Amino acid sequence: MADRDEPAPRFTPALRRRDLARLLLGAGALLAASRSGAQGAARRRQRILVLGAGIAGLAAARRLHDAGHDVTLLEARDRLGGRLHTVRFRGVPLDLGGAWIHGPEGNPLTEIADAAGIRRLPTYDARSVVHDADGRALPREEVARIFEMVGRLIAPDSPLAWRGARDVSLAEAVPLLDPAMAADPYQRRVAAWLGAYVAGYAGADPAEVSARGWFAGDGEIPAENHLLSTGYAAIVEHLARGLDIRRRQVVTHVRLTGAGVALATAGRVWEGDRAVITLPLGVLKHGSVAFDPPLPAAKQGAIARIGVGLLNKIVLGFERRFWPDEVDFLRYLAEEAPSAAPEMVSLASHLGAPVLVALVGGSAARRIERWRDDEAVAAVMRALRAMFGTAVPRPVEARVTRWSRDIFARGAYCYLPVGATAEDHAALAAPVGGRLHFAGEAATTEAPSYAHGALIGGRRAAEEILAAS
Repeated sequence: MADRDEPAPRFTPALRRRDLARLLLGAGALLAASRSGAQGAARRRQRILVLGAGIAGLAAARRLHDAGHDVTLLEARDRLGGRLHTVRFRGVPLDLGGAWIHGPEGNPLTEIADAAGIRRLPTYDARSVVHDADGRALPREEVARIFEMVGRLIAPDSPLAWRGARDVSLAEAVPLLDPAMAADPYQRRVAAWLGAYVAGYAGADPAEVSARGWFAGDGEIPAENHLLSTGYAAIVEHLARGLDIRRRQVVTHVRLTGAGVALATAGRVWEGDRAVITLPLGVLKHGSVAFDPPLPAAKQGAIARIGVGLLNKIVLGFERRFWPDEVDFLRYLAEEAPSAAPEMVSLASHLGAPVLVALVGGSAARRIERWRDDEAVAAVMRALRAMFGTAVPRPVEARVTRWSRDIFARGAYCYLPVGATAEDHAALAAPVGGRLHFAGEAATTEAPSYAHGALIGGRRAAEEILAAS
């Protein structure tokens, strides 16, 4: 049966620990009995449980299902996609979480989008207008100089790259990001904006990000990144077609049994031969899902060391467009830092809707989560009126995200803080006991923090299972 909801259970008290243990042990005994006589089969159809219907879980389930295994995907929400969440806003699709295919050339998401007939919409940093705090639009040459600094900040062979014996924060390693080191007020605003750019990229401020980890990254900003005409919803639906998906299944315990695995919700124990765990890093850190036996020390250490970044969006819909046509980004060098509107994406030229999406990362994103929606909207409007004048109309609709308050996400995407390394991603992705396999945007060594990294990690976990079956 494809993509079905389990009936919403009536409220019952939480299971007591000994009752849960009895259920899990019983499930393990039944599973072991059902496997007796099947030992020694070279290859057999396996019962696979996939925890989480984000893109990593869907990718794993898709591959395993297509290879002939019996796959059930358990999702806590009443929707699919996880941190990929498309809604309708002012008549167009709006991605509240991940929105782009980053670096589309050679990206597996590009292949999926094209197979699903989704139109890709290129956006370019070069199609930006940048305004100073007094509203002055910067000349093209000055905008180019700012993005030259961005390029130097990203390149792994940059003269800015940290080569010290000990790891330090990016803020300590790169004085360019420190407004206090700037020669004049304008340069201070540029430094603060560069810090906001880092925060949007990493989900954390330069003072939180590992310099060593930052410069060991992919080393480039793609010349173009693609939005999707349908939003990510169509990719999620494409991956999910024909899968057995059970929504509103909040798993609280994961147990290795004598012959397989058991995943417990409030009212049921799901049993299988193996499981793919795609819980977000923020959920793993929170400890709302218990593992029995406890996860290995190396994996627990990786969970503790890798950081959970935050990016939020303040979305404003207007009756009409008042900003330049054929512009992908509006950028603002604010006096205050952190800024609530360092970067705004225009959906007008691609989707024909007068909608702006302010992207706010790091400490500014955390601050916004403490504000009311009208306070967040007012902060963006102050920037817009500084840029385009006091006649800028009020928005007719708005939406504000708060990803760290989402109990099934507890953040946006991962980053490496000081002291963490890429080896932590490998430790988080490593299987446990030959039966628990891990995937997600943090549990991958290829493009961690990106949607395509999560997709690759889900496929890798599926291949681990296929290789052992």
